[in-house]
Amino acid sequence: MSHAFRMNCFFLFFLMTNCLHASLEKITYPLSEQPIDVVIPCALKDKDLLPPCIAGIRQNGQNINRIIVVSKEKLTEDAEWFNENNYPFTKEDLAYEIFHGKTKKAQKFLASKNSRIGWIFQQFLKLYAPFVIPKISSNVLILDADVIFTKPIAFMNKNGEPFFNISTEYHLPYFEHMKRVLPDLIKVNPKQSGVTHHMLFQKPILEDLFQLITTKHRLIPWKALCRSIDLKQVKHSSLSEYEIYFNFAQLRTDQVHIRPLRFKNISPLRELTKHEIKKNDYITSHNYL
Repeated sequence: MSHAFRMNCFFLFFLMTNCLHASLEKITYPLSEQPIDVVIPCALKDKDLLPPCIAGIRQNGQNINRIIVVSKEKLTEDAEWFNENNYPFTKEDLAYEIFHGKTKKAQKFLASKNSRIGWIFQQFLKLYAPFVIPKISSNVLILDADVIFTKPIAFMNKNGEPFFNISTEYHLPYFEHMKRVLPDLIKVNPKQSGVTHHMLFQKPILEDLFQLITTKHRLIPWKALCRSIDLKQVKHSSLSEYEIYFNFAQLRTDQVHIRPLRFKNISPLRELTKHEIKKNDYITSHNYL
């Protein structure tokens, strides 16, 4: 039995054994105090940013255990490697679902020069990491490969309750997508965004989210998330894994805590000044800029 088949059966099990209405009433999760495993999805174009990214989280992240880079090929000796081919879906699978089974349109999208399939694919690598990577912690820090922490940072309290950073980013298609995924899933605070280039994903919260998605759509979660993408937005920024998780967790439980951090984008990456290190908790260096 293939790993992908087992994963699909696992999520279909939610559908067969639960008849929950997809409401977001407050609950209390059995959060763990396990040390945090870090997952860094990385494309080849970001390979040069990996060394400072890994060094930054290793030196400054509190309660960190494993550091795992998810990529198509091994890109560094400084961390564990997990092959993205071990996930239960491919870019082609995602495109097929985004276009509702229309193979020609999916193939055209994949071949397009302006295709965002790689960007979309990375979001699904993040969401599924706690379920796919063997022996991973129930506390998984998802970290973009262009993030460099410069100060000691805690990501949860002694009870295992997560700390969320915030930004002011706002992109309407993210929230339109969220509402199609779950009608009760809305933006909690109009002035706060969860797009801050890292987030602590915790397995009990993700399991609950995936279960509600499965119940609502009668599909395994990655397919439902794909089919909820607006085709008019598919060549742009059409969904956000960070906004989905950030807002879902706040709507669903009182166990999360907003803890703002200071960060700054520096592009291209250069040597940091003492002032920048002193002022910011982390910096980012986006290649697309």
